[in-house]
Amino acid sequence: MPVMINLTSAEHGGVQAACGTHDSCGVNCECGCPYTAMEERDNVELIAHVEQRYPEEWLAFVIPPGEDEFAPERGMLVVHSVDDEEVWDAVARITHNQVVHVYYNGKLASYLDWVAQTAG
Repeated sequence: MPVMINLTSAEHGGVQAACGTHDSCGVNCECGCPYTAMEERDNVELIAHVEQRYPEEWLAFVIPPGEDEFAPERGMLVVHSVDDEEVWDAVARITHNQVVHVYYNGKLASYLDWVAQTAG
């Protein structure tokens, strides 16, 4: 079972019950939604530290504003699991305004085995 942090409400990062549900929510909004409030709530950490805790698992991070979206160094872990389908199902529930980084945190050989199994 994946570990999922609810980003669609004030429960995690937002300051209003509707945070993250507005079309205007995003990188530059000021409503306090999870995307903009993750830094203030100290929910961002070095990705390298998270990787040490969850080897051989799929990881999904929400990337804070200003971070490189293609090679982030910091992020907020929102889901992790050994099952990629569980991670992708959880990621599909993240609000539209989040920049999400998903990848397998393991050995290349394990990843290639996964590719072979899913492609077949």
